Amino acid sequence: MTRICLVAGGTGGHIFPAVSFGEWITSRKEDVSVSYVCGSRPLEREIYSSRGIEPFLLPLSGSPFGVKGLLPRVRRWRQIFAALFSFRRFMKESGINCCVLFGGYVSFVPLLVSRMGRIPVVIHEQNCAAGKVTRLASRLGLPVASGWSSCDPLSEGEFTVTGIPIRPFRRKNPREAWKNVIKGVPFPEKRIIGILGGSLMSQRLIQLLSCIIGEKEFDQFLFLTLGAHEEEVYAAIPRERRSSFLAAGKQWDMTDFYSLLSGAVPRGGASTLYELMAGGIPSVVIPWKEAADNHQEKNARCFAECTGGEVWKEDDSLELLQGKILSILREKDTCRKYFSEGDESEALWRLISSSIGREIN
Repeated sequence: MTRICLVAGGTGGHIFPAVSFGEWITSRKEDVSVSYVCGSRPLEREIYSSRGIEPFLLPLSGSPFGVKGLLPRVRRWRQIFAALFSFRRFMKESGINCCVLFGGYVSFVPLLVSRMGRIPVVIHEQNCAAGKVTRLASRLGLPVASGWSSCDPLSEGEFTVTGIPIRPFRRKNPREAWKNVIKGVPFPEKRIIGILGGSLMSQRLIQLLSCIIGEKEFDQFLFLTLGAHEEEVYAAIPRERRSSFLAAGKQWDMTDFYSLLSGAVPRGGASTLYELMAGGIPSVVIPWKEAADNHQEKNARCFAECTGGEVWKEDDSLELLQGKILSILREKDTCRKYFSEGDESEALWRLISSSIGREIN
């Protein structure tokens, strides 16, 4: 029996690719067991729980470099030292043969422990800009899998393009999907545009889009916000424009939500963009400008190159945003992803097999 540990925490952008890959392994590899590791943030446990998974929890709440002030940083360094011993004990008791890291703050400790224990490590980078742990892993000569053809600042030969394992999605009848997403509201005879701010949501996207609702061209649009509650949505927009917005709340299974969309306005999270590409959903990406290493804008540019989608930055004009939304809906030339379903996981699996030094059945 081969035992593989998948490490993913922080947000759904890291966790869902790990879970999708783990479910692919479980369905196809009888002699492989999968375990999951995450940090201690409530959101992480909520996401895993939505898939019926109980991960091993490390006593970590974030990176020491992600907070300001001496005391918060000291507290997080203490968490790292505690997590080193906790993860080492977990690895020994579980008999792990390989560790696959899916990025985020939680990956640093497993990287160190695995290296010290000479356990094979593979890191999967979802973003077009390699994170700190990915860059460290590359310098250590470890295999790096990339979701896209770019993994800045790594050069060709320093990473292997595998794509991003994503949640399964089969488009449903929109009227049936509507009943599962929105309760007690009749199906709208409008084109539905999804607002996807990531698992942490973004009221800023709602505010920006509310500014263009007054234009006549948008009378037949309904903006459906993912991850937000009704009061959060309405607090961000003027009263006279609220009829153009509805809140879908959290949707861990995205099949129904994606089935409703004529188009989308997402942030630049790599996993979300890959799902939109897989579903052929026309999109205007608004990258979060505070993202580390500007990775959201880099993701957005890669997405636009692959799909014919659009990128709008927050210092661009609202008129340009209007034009880009109307343009993607007119042209609808977003391409399908270039792998068939499951090929991302297959490609990642081949990389893992080679890192272990043998083919795993």
